[in-house]
Amino acid sequence: MDSVIGFLKNTMFFKDVSDRDLAPFLPIMNRRKLADRTLLFLQGDPITHVFIATAGKIKISRNDQAGKEQVLHFKQRGDLFPHVGFFRQGHYPANAQAIEESEVYSMAIKDFEQVLMANPSLSIKLFRMLGDQIVSLQQRLEELALRSANERILLLLLRLCETHGTAIGNGDWVKLNTRFKNADLANMIGTSRESVNRMISQLRKDDAVQLKDGEYLIRPEMLKDEMLNYN
Repeated sequence: MDSVIGFLKNTMFFKDVSDRDLAPFLPIMNRRKLADRTLLFLQGDPITHVFIATAGKIKISRNDQAGKEQVLHFKQRGDLFPHVGFFRQGHYPANAQAIEESEVYSMAIKDFEQVLMANPSLSIKLFRMLGDQIVSLQQRLEELALRSANERILLLLLRLCETHGTAIGNGDWVKLNTRFKNADLANMIGTSRESVNRMISQLRKDDAVQLKDGEYLIRPEMLKDEMLNYN
């Protein structure tokens, strides 16, 4: 039980929450191990559960009217998802699929909502998270409309440094904790894999990006300097 509380306190949503306020969540949390390619939910299914990733990687994606997949996010250890459906009936707006052996805690949405309603401070925290998600989506829409493919790639890498990165060495480099294929990066920003390949190749020549054993190492300050060329 202490290990679960320790894990929760290291997640964004439950950070700084007291043991007393965490206690009501413990009985409603169920651990699930997921084999690679296991589907958690499908776009359009009724929302029944909320999840917290504890290990592995969960791909969140949508299918457009033509059936083409667009990757929205990759959820990793400590992430709460989905960010919609609380306090209303609705449907999952995207697909969630493990893309490697993974593990999650699942909570029935009705139980989760009841605990939140008994804890107003956590409800406010949830609404703030939803607000941050809306701002992030607005920024991505602006990028799609106003930025070139190369700019979107640079902005995506900078964003991943913040959400999936750990500073290493003297802090100049950031290692992405999640492994991304170039096709994943392309899907996340609505461009082609060839465009990503070309940009990554150029950034590697400039020593702004390294790829070691499938893991990205990035120098954010160099990417920010590169962005200045487009302004």
